[in-house]
Amino acid sequence: MAAYYPIMVRLSGKRCVVVGGGTVAERKVAALLEGGADEVIVVSPHATANLEELAAIGCIALWRREYQEQDSEGAFLLIAATNDRQLNSGIAAYADSRGLLVNTADLGETGSFITPSVVRRGELVIALTTGGASPALTALLKRRLAEQYGPAYGAFIDRLHALRKRVLAEVGDSELRAAVLRLAAEELPTEPGQETIEGGGGKVADAASDFEIEQWMIRLLQAAERGR
Repeated sequence: MAAYYPIMVRLSGKRCVVVGGGTVAERKVAALLEGGADEVIVVSPHATANLEELAAIGCIALWRREYQEQDSEGAFLLIAATNDRQLNSGIAAYADSRGLLVNTADLGETGSFITPSVVRRGELVIALTTGGASPALTALLKRRLAEQYGPAYGAFIDRLHALRKRVLAEVGDSELRAAVLRLAAEELPTEPGQETIEGGGGKVADAASDFEIEQWMIRLLQAAERGR
């Protein structure tokens, strides 16, 4: 099987073209939008109700016709998601010859990239794949990860970000900074379904104020100093 290099790609400001208008294309479009794509073009004479709705509210452009090779002009990546394997293969070959990133929904190895299963919790993104060897195992692991890393992680990472900015601005000692941020990360929830974050000073609210971030930093600084 082919080996893959895992990367995270910024899609903002880049044209993404999806060929196909069925449920598979719908899932691909949803993943692109969730990943920050802001110029998504769907090319298909027919589209699902959800794709039609996304087009109606301006989230995507929907070209209601058959795919043409020139549709890939200006694209950063292209996804072939029709129900015609031969067409998908042809689209992939042409896109690859033009140096585009291309994914085929039904023939992963004919494209230049595959899309992993993803668990998102705010800024936390967990991506996993078996490279096509066992989609069933990938799905199982995704369910387990989604249970293990619940919604609390998204809110807490926002607080970690706020704390990190404050620590970088106010703590000059690099070793002390590292210790504070490490201690903060260790306070992440560990129980499935846990909705609040336990800290030495009690629960941290979902929407932490500047004062709460300051108090959290003080507590962590004290703990880091004791650990020296």
